[in-house]
Amino acid sequence: MSDDHLEDAFIAECRRQGFQPNQNVMREAATILAGATLTHGLITLPSKGSISPADLARSLRAAMPESFDGVEDRPDSKPTVNLTESMRRELEAHPSKRALPSDWQTVRSKATGVTAEHLAERERHWK
Repeated sequence: MSDDHLEDAFIAECRRQGFQPNQNVMREAATILAGATLTHGLITLPSKGSISPADLARSLRAAMPESFDGVEDRPDSKPTVNLTESMRRELEAHPSKRALPSDWQTVRSKATGVTAEHLAERERHWK
């Protein structure tokens, strides 16, 4: 398993425990995890034995407490919300009217037959 998967597992465990590691902790974790493998939920460190991601996170937090932020303390942390639902609520709260294209009247005056009917329908339902 690559180091990226191990680091992702470490970050996920830190967040599960309610804190966010900074770059200093990630550099230290990368050093520790070099050459390690993840098997059956345990990180096997070369010539050092095994440790769980939870224990690694607790160990580094105890050794470097100043290098962790609480997840809720981070300015960029936002509540988990379905983005499309959030966008739908925003659109319903602030409907916008679009103006017809600037050349609409010119195009409309030249249209005849079915095209003119379609343009008239589009104009009636323009938002």
